[in-house]
Amino acid sequence: MQVSEAAGRAAEHLPAVLPLRPYQRRWIDDGARFKGAVKSARIGFSFATAGEAVLDCLAHPGTTWTIGSHSAAGSQEFVEEGAGKIIKAINATAEIYDEAFADELGTTDIQVKKIRFPNGARILALPANPRTMRGFPGNVVLDEFGHHEGSYAIWAAASRQVALGHKLRMLSTPNGEQGKFYDLAHEFGMDAGVAPETNPVKRGPWSWHWIDIHMAIAEGCPISLADMRELYRGDDDTFAQEFLCVFLKAVGAWLDLELIARAEDEAATLDWPAGYLPAGPLYLGIDVGRDGDRTVAWLDEIIGDVAWTRNVKRLHNVPFFTPEGETLENDQARLLLPLVRMATRTAMDATGIGLGLFEFLASRCPGKVMGVNFGGSVPAAGDVPAAYGTAAGTVKIKTDMAVRMKQRFEKSLNRIPRDLEIRQELQAVKKEYSGGAIRFDAPRIEIETAVAGTKKKAFAHADSFWAKALADLAATSAAPAAFVGVTESEHAALAGKTRGDEPRGIMSRSFAEIQLREAPAREDGELIGTGHRSRLWS
Repeated sequence: MQVSEAAGRAAEHLPAVLPLRPYQRRWIDDGARFKGAVKSARIGFSFATAGEAVLDCLAHPGTTWTIGSHSAAGSQEFVEEGAGKIIKAINATAEIYDEAFADELGTTDIQVKKIRFPNGARILALPANPRTMRGFPGNVVLDEFGHHEGSYAIWAAASRQVALGHKLRMLSTPNGEQGKFYDLAHEFGMDAGVAPETNPVKRGPWSWHWIDIHMAIAEGCPISLADMRELYRGDDDTFAQEFLCVFLKAVGAWLDLELIARAEDEAATLDWPAGYLPAGPLYLGIDVGRDGDRTVAWLDEIIGDVAWTRNVKRLHNVPFFTPEGETLENDQARLLLPLVRMATRTAMDATGIGLGLFEFLASRCPGKVMGVNFGGSVPAAGDVPAAYGTAAGTVKIKTDMAVRMKQRFEKSLNRIPRDLEIRQELQAVKKEYSGGAIRFDAPRIEIETAVAGTKKKAFAHADSFWAKALADLAATSAAPAAFVGVTESEHAALAGKTRGDEPRGIMSRSFAEIQLREAPAREDGELIGTGHRSRLWS
């Protein structure tokens, strides 16, 4: 492997108290206008980039470097653990302070970490989004760019800011075969999981560096490879992506299409079948949304050890409660309450805007509703891989739910409807490793929803995924269902049809009562049309 000759020797201006490894020096001394790096985690590339920005500011009065990080914590670390330490080590003078980001649209609550030098040069670090990256013309760094949400829009904004001869730096660990960082890495042949023959790769104004953990350790990085392999034991994919510069094909979907397709069954239903009486207990999961996201209620019937989907209710742009003094037939509380009453147990999102709806439903159905704080943690169980937990022996609730949900799909314990939206949302959730922890989340995806006979744009945020995961949690946490025997004569009186004297649950009795009350028009003992079927849950 050949290493191109460096364009400059800027790294030599850093003191011995800040020893740089050879790959860091190559990065700093590479004078290309545009630079990219596919790199292992935790090997000091952000620190080296901070060094380049500081030296450039000292050498060029009035210059600006904007650091776009994947989070507020990332921008803070870039300044405090990178640029700030370098400035102190070289005895330079600079003012470091925070300021609210503001542009022509006004002031925001986004904090900009600012470093201002006596010669008028400055470094600005802030969370990257399309708006913030349009704020300051000058040199741009996109730190951990593979993990930026809205990477294409961020790229467009950053590109215009460097148009007048400025520099662009982007560096990241891989994050699957998706996003603008992957597109560029693929274009320059940096996505094969092996070092290129010539490293860095030079083309026009571009220079791309590639360095995995093996190369970094060989050049002095103090990471223990054995310890990292032990930490990621049982999760080779995450280890390969974080330390071996591998863009994983499967990272974009925690539940792959094969698992989802295998679970799809014609007997699973989106709408409750007219006249259907369940043979097993029912468990409900509710993921709460209001405007940006939808509320999705997912109802499963457990037959044996298999969960059969019986109803998936999607509520978009529906108010939580009826305003005082008004009569409104369709608010979320009214639409969801019958489902909660019929289910043996409900698990629902009680985070943020979901808290009020949870308290209402829990007060109407005491002891039947579990509130779940999506930001919380639970003790790590034996069936959740150790790599997903923390040193304190806990695991994030969403991580626990996502892992257990996948295990059920892998064991063929789910039967779900064949529905394109459900497929899309189940595949939307990604596993990401960030800041020392594994997390599961999804970008918002645009969907079409029918409103008053027309098509209207709405957005889903893997709502069906989390509603299904909550239904699984309700079933796992519930005590054995208490069934109530219903005699043949009682059943006939309530349901208007006879199916023998087999025992049925409370759900059957409640459902039959609603049938009798709200859909009296029958034809040969069955409900007429889908209109009555939809009214059962109003």
